[in-house]
Amino acid sequence: MNTKQDTLEPIVERTAQQVIADEFLIARAKILELAATLDRIERSSGDVEDSKQMNLLAQGMHILCDEEVDKAKRVQLLMSREYDPQWQHTMSIAKKGV
Repeated sequence: MNTKQDTLEPIVERTAQQVIADEFLIARAKILELAATLDRIERSSGDVEDSKQMNLLAQGMHILCDEEVDKAKRVQLLMSREYDPQWQHTMSIAKKGV
């Protein structure tokens, strides 16, 4: 019996060299985009030293440069709101069928 699952190709793990070769240009573009944003902030008038958003960006960049694992997860958690069980009410979203 030939099922769809039987025809799926196995997941092949890439080496670190394959990952960097495949994803270098994308990562490079994202770093350049972030650098350009920081340049625009520096050239603009006003002060963002006490800005919550600037603080989060600084913390995120620190995570990217540290030696710890799970960088994406840690940055996602840093930038996310804590779960609010009342989020629908807080965001003024009505439940369907209510």
